[in-house]
Amino acid sequence: MKKDLSKNKKKKAPAQPEKSGISPFAWVVTMFAVVIVAIVLISKLNEPEPTVVMQQNQAQSGSAGGSAAPGFTLPTSDGGSKSLADYRGKVVMLNFWATWCGPCKREIPDFIEMQDAFRDDGFEIVGVSLDQPGDEAKVAQFVTQNGINYDVLYGNGQIAQAYGGVRSIPTTFLLDREGNIVSSKVGLQSKAAWEEQIKALL
Repeated sequence: MKKDLSKNKKKKAPAQPEKSGISPFAWVVTMFAVVIVAIVLISKLNEPEPTVVMQQNQAQSGSAGGSAAPGFTLPTSDGGSKSLADYRGKVVMLNFWATWCGPCKREIPDFIEMQDAFRDDGFEIVGVSLDQPGDEAKVAQFVTQNGINYDVLYGNGQIAQAYGGVRSIPTTFLLDREGNIVSSKVGLQSKAAWEEQIKALL
């Protein structure tokens, strides 16, 4: 008589699901980080570049009524850094520009001459580059090749926003010796027009 050997066989325990190497908490943290990075990248892609004002007759003028210019500290094209406070006591022309902006480049020879002409009277031009982040070497090379004799700073969205949201370039502000904004200009201006305003402040 045959014995039923199946009764003597040990029942195998059901297979346990393999544990994941990532805990639920770590998974949530990772997904949160991915979402944050995606939001930052999308905001950068959607951030509009300044437009270029091509013609002199498109230039717009404005007056800030003597309001104090927003302070800043920015890196310079020569490897240092400058603050607005460094120019206190001088008449300052704060020029927002970019190496890819045609009208901006056409103004530079006039700016070089004006810096030479009025420096000893307490006048300083400060160029704020709105080139893309990562183009610092390109800007520094441009400064050297064009013999720019005034400070060129690397700008960013924060300073552009602080000065009313710079949307078109060139945009230029004139500051008096107390650091107040006397006037603002959008677009290409003649050298004679600049000199008249500068002399009135010196």
